Amino acid sequence: MRKILSILALIISPVMAEGPPTDVTPRFVQMQIFCVPSIERMSDILGEKFGEAPIVMGQLNETDSFIIFVNQHNTSSTIVIAKQRKESSEACMVWSGKAEAGLAFSLNANPEFPEPKVGT
Repeated sequence: MRKILSILALIISPVMAEGPPTDVTPRFVQMQIFCVPSIERMSDILGEKFGEAPIVMGQLNETDSFIIFVNQHNTSSTIVIAKQRKESSEACMVWSGKAEAGLAFSLNANPEFPEPKVGT
């Protein structure tokens, strides 16, 4: 549990480095996650059990990344956090769910990126 909170803190930390807005409140939640020794093993499990494949990946820092898996019919998706260290690696399923056909993953083809406001 502490590992996942640490991972989530790393994800949020750069965004909240100057302090969160006043309407942002922290929530501590108890949740169960499932981890395996490698992203390859997690990929095998999600493929065999749910028919999911990795479709999006992003680097969180030098050693950690997130991967989003989705099935062919776009009815299930899983978010995995992968940690790679010199001595070991680990991949943890942090969220998984089902959706109506075609809605498990949607890509914004034309995002409008706002200019960051400094000092607010």
